[in-house]
Amino acid sequence: MNVLYILGNGFDKAQGMKTSYPEFYEYLKTIDPSKESSLLKKMKQEIKADTALWSDMEEALGKFTESITSIQEFEDFYYELSNHLQDHLNNENNHFTPSDKLKTKFQNDFLAISKYLGDLDKPRFTSFSNTISGGKDISVISLNYTNTLEKLLSLGSNNSKSFGSSQTLSNIIHVHGILNDSIILGVNDSSQIANNDLRDDDDIKDFMIKLQSNQCMKSTRHLKCSELIANAHCIILHGVSLGDTDAHWWKLIGEQLIRRKSLCIIQHVYAPKAIEPTKKHLMGRIERQQQNLLLQKMRIDKKDVSDELKNRLFFIVNAPIFTV
Repeated sequence: MNVLYILGNGFDKAQGMKTSYPEFYEYLKTIDPSKESSLLKKMKQEIKADTALWSDMEEALGKFTESITSIQEFEDFYYELSNHLQDHLNNENNHFTPSDKLKTKFQNDFLAISKYLGDLDKPRFTSFSNTISGGKDISVISLNYTNTLEKLLSLGSNNSKSFGSSQTLSNIIHVHGILNDSIILGVNDSSQIANNDLRDDDDIKDFMIKLQSNQCMKSTRHLKCSELIANAHCIILHGVSLGDTDAHWWKLIGEQLIRRKSLCIIQHVYAPKAIEPTKKHLMGRIERQQQNLLLQKMRIDKKDVSDELKNRLFFIVNAPIFTV
């Protein structure tokens, strides 16, 4: 079975790292105003005025392009913001030192996340798994810039590892880049760039359109990720918000889910305040809402949603995955 993890910022947050955009904005407040560009000052003012808009910085950046008047001005601002983000995340990354206890717990969860499925769902997943022969080949697409996963698995420069004779980690791909290298901070497509004068400029799109950023850097990361999705039997989503700035990947997964009955999805849903121990009746509602959101983000038309397809969607709500 080819297992593919897709890890988002919630994965780092689960380890206690302050890697969310609102936490990055708190870091920006500590910067000496005399060393800021006028655009960064304006951005910080807008964040203060509309925190909801800036909850997703990449989406908000697309709108913020309306404040930019030239390609050079944009380039200078982009690198200024990117450098500050790298400084902040490097600080968080350097402070994360997982204990042996956490490493053991993480590896156990990483190799057998299906144990967190509800009792009613476990037989359904087992029935699906039994249709796939062979051992377990695991790959990871990380939407994060940090090397949190590599630390948890005690990996060196070689991002592969064997777990016994039948389970292997083959790939870890940071599709948006990794710290201390060129990172990608942008949107999914030109429609998410608000500035009409800059929207179709290739120099701007090299920075702002994520797929084009990989292409202009001569990277094959996005191609490898597409290949992994096309060959996956089980895709596990953890810590992802299903944001529109990564819509390409959700749509690609949806196409594969319709095309192949040999693909299932497991999503971890983090909603800590939604269900109290005495109110588990709400579990069904939360799963239905998440299922509808997932189908919407994957751009799956209602006419293509069958009981058979929904039977290949699994949700784990508020389980202590990857944490001690």
